[in-house]
Amino acid sequence: AVVTGGPFTGAAFAALPFDHLLFTGATEVAPHILRAAADNLTPVTLELGGKCPVIVGRSNTVRDVAAKVMNGRLLNGGQVCFIPDYVLVPREGLEVFVAEAAAAVSAMYPALGDNGDFTAIISDRHYRRLLAYLEEAKARGCRIVELNAGAEAPPDAGRRKIAPTLVVDPPQDMALTREEVFGPILAVHPYDRIEEAIDFVNARPRPLALYYFGRDREETRQVL
Repeated sequence: AVVTGGPFTGAAFAALPFDHLLFTGATEVAPHILRAAADNLTPVTLELGGKCPVIVGRSNTVRDVAAKVMNGRLLNGGQVCFIPDYVLVPREGLEVFVAEAAAAVSAMYPALGDNGDFTAIISDRHYRRLLAYLEEAKARGCRIVELNAGAEAPPDAGRRKIAPTLVVDPPQDMALTREEVFGPILAVHPYDRIEEAIDFVNARPRPLALYYFGRDREETRQVL
């Protein structure tokens, strides 16, 4: 059976005495699910989001990776729990990645506003949240690369569309780097040694998925 509804429906549903409850959704909602299920001692399985990293190894061609990453990042407008949330790329390949990402997005989405294939943000609240990420990045002096081939004028509040955007090497204390983005904004961080990239990932909460692009078997084992 399928039951539709908003937060109140979800709260009532979680409080029912099921044999088992599986929740797929936002990390900040999970504690509410657990508390509601606890009254009935209902076992719970949580499938939550997270900041899923991409590590680009030096044994791979950055040019080949960029299009794949952007295709994944922009799936459903970036609103999928396991898509790439940020990219770690060798420092010498940073500009190549930015250029190739722009070319890939231009080919996929030559237009944004009137393009039914470019997904809108799910709600006004999340639309404002994403704009706040970009405003903070601008205020902090980050390099922001808007991938807007048609030079249209998003953000479009009426349609809740935000142009695909790269934020290059943002500081670690920004909301963009601390919180799951869940939108068409991608942080790109350069690294010098693969150990730095691994430490970067391990310094954060466990992600739902990790994507590694490389042909070096020893490095692959190291990352895993």
